[in-house]
Amino acid sequence: MFITIILFLIGFVLITKGADIFINCTVDIGKKTNISEIILGATIVSFATTLPELTVSLFASLDGHTTMSLGNAVGSIICNTGLVLGLVAFISPFRVDKNMFFSKSVLLLICVVLLLLLGIDKKITKIDSIPLLAMLAIYMYSNYRSAVGNGSRSRGNNTLKVKGNNDFREWAKIILIFVLGLIMMVIGSRLLVDNGVIIAEWIGVPQGVISLTVIALGTSLPELVSSLTAIKKNHHAISVGNILGANVLNIVSVIGISSIPNDIPILSQNMNIDFPFMILLLLTLILPTIKNNKLYRLQGLIMLIIYFIYIGTLYTMYI
Repeated sequence: MFITIILFLIGFVLITKGADIFINCTVDIGKKTNISEIILGATIVSFATTLPELTVSLFASLDGHTTMSLGNAVGSIICNTGLVLGLVAFISPFRVDKNMFFSKSVLLLICVVLLLLLGIDKKITKIDSIPLLAMLAIYMYSNYRSAVGNGSRSRGNNTLKVKGNNDFREWAKIILIFVLGLIMMVIGSRLLVDNGVIIAEWIGVPQGVISLTVIALGTSLPELVSSLTAIKKNHHAISVGNILGANVLNIVSVIGISSIPNDIPILSQNMNIDFPFMILLLLTLILPTIKNNKLYRLQGLIMLIIYFIYIGTLYTMYI
């Protein structure tokens, strides 16, 4: 047990330090490219921090544990929105870029509606993966257009200059450190989850509760730590872009790719509990923010309360 606790603490240190490196490099990339922070959050950061969900869901599907694939993705959306962004808003309320937030939010809601429509027959099939992956392509193209447009506005009519070997070395250094930060977060997440499960079982927490809390939270730890690190460094737009992007990717990428090896069944719990809580949290995030162009502390508190009600509901079901 002593080694387990040590590994758990090492995981915590890795993910915390990795997130610090990760956000610093993201900011450096933004400064060098003139791409806005919310775009960076919705692209580079969200793609990177969604890797744990993708790997867990894909391997679960390959191993035949298909219910875990959907539960992990939807659970991560609930955790990302309710816990992560709820905490961010509660700790440090901030204004958002109205147009950018609106476009990303609308795309996210479209993805949610698409998922619900595809799940009417109580499963996500290989055929269903086609429209999901098509939405992934649309999302990537939308981000590309936003990044190009943002960069063009920032540079005006100036031509981007190449600085030669020094510039290449700077970029190589940024990318290498960026990847290092990401690897530290992924390894740290894995150590926290694996050893957290052992510690929870040792304490006497039921297996059902472990899977709904420790594992679900574990795959969202990169989003949580990177978002909290971002607000600590006063880069709020990275955190909101990260969560919106990660939520989109959980639907179109994680579920879309995981449904290719095996069909993913949609259980009554998903329809009656998980989906309603997911929709409620997303609407609590999106509607007031679009209206006021700001995330408020009360809004964050409400999202946190909804999240813990969801966890409590699942806990009562499994106990």
